[in-house]
Amino acid sequence: MKKYIVVLDPGHGGSDPGAVGPTGLKESHVAFKIACMVSDILVRYGIEIIFTRAGDTRVSLDERVRIANNSNVDYFVSIHINSATNPKATGTETFAYKVGVEGDRLAYSIQSNLVQAIGLADRGVKYNSLQVVRETPMPACLVEVAFINNPNEEQLLKSAEFLEKAAIGIAKGILEHIGIDYMPKEEEAMGWEEKQGLEHLENLVKKKIIDSPEFWKDKLTEPMPTWAILSLIDRITDK
Repeated sequence: MKKYIVVLDPGHGGSDPGAVGPTGLKESHVAFKIACMVSDILVRYGIEIIFTRAGDTRVSLDERVRIANNSNVDYFVSIHINSATNPKATGTETFAYKVGVEGDRLAYSIQSNLVQAIGLADRGVKYNSLQVVRETPMPACLVEVAFINNPNEEQLLKSAEFLEKAAIGIAKGILEHIGIDYMPKEEEAMGWEEKQGLEHLENLVKKKIIDSPEFWKDKLTEPMPTWAILSLIDRITDK
């Protein structure tokens, strides 16, 4: 199986905070938090992550491009928080360099999954000659999660729950584009036997062979005692 490498590029940093919200929330801090959460998800699928910055430091656009181009990378995703002069500006948008290239398809995958995850207005995929997507030959896009200048969206960006949803949306988009099915962490931790057991349990409940699913859920991976086997056979033969 191919080992994928993804560059995550949290926008701004250090002396460059990026956009700043009405209460002082910095784009650079939010973008870095989301990037770290995206990384945590992707590494569970064996994807190697390279960050363009490792903390609250300023990294030039030239250096961000150099990091990506010198690392034999498969995909480049830049994470930003939007801002506008209109305090009512709202929604999520993703930028690619050109129509029809693979970076465009990556952008659409991330945009659709991110909008579904966080529920903000879908501003669509747009095209711009941004340096980090123009000068990176691998498929690349730049995500604008929400508007930090909008007081309502700034409050959302302060919420760990919202940031986690955003990270899941971005990660799902990357995985979808690669061709990997996303699985929630709780399901991922579930063993093969438990998954199989749950599937069969649901079928038996639908067939009215089992009428106490909660009892059986607790025993999915336990050795089944004889009395339980006999009880199940007795129920089946009564139908």
